[in-house]
Amino acid sequence: MKPGDRMRLTGGFIVLGIGLAVTEIETVIITAALHVFSFAVSPVLFGAFGMATTILVGWWVRLDAEKAFEWADRHGFLDREEETSRVIAVRQHCPKPWLVALHLQLHPELTGHA
Repeated sequence: MKPGDRMRLTGGFIVLGIGLAVTEIETVIITAALHVFSFAVSPVLFGAFGMATTILVGWWVRLDAEKAFEWADRHGFLDREEETSRVIAVRQHCPKPWLVALHLQLHPELTGHA
């Protein structure tokens, strides 16, 4: 497997993991609330809710990562190679560095690993 494909796959699993974690937390809270009020919900409906939530949270995290990367790029928090303009580092005091790093994992062509 190419390094760029491995980076992209790792980034995708991180996004999926965040989506699943948020969905799981919401499910526990909603299940507890439904239990308190003695309200029954179909497992199919609950599954559809979980799937939609996971997809939406994943989309949201990707969008946040893209915005964080663009902001860091505009404000000079990315170190780049002179001739190729590839990103080689994220500066130390960059706000939301993990989102910038996630965007770089999802787009390895920005670092030259494609």
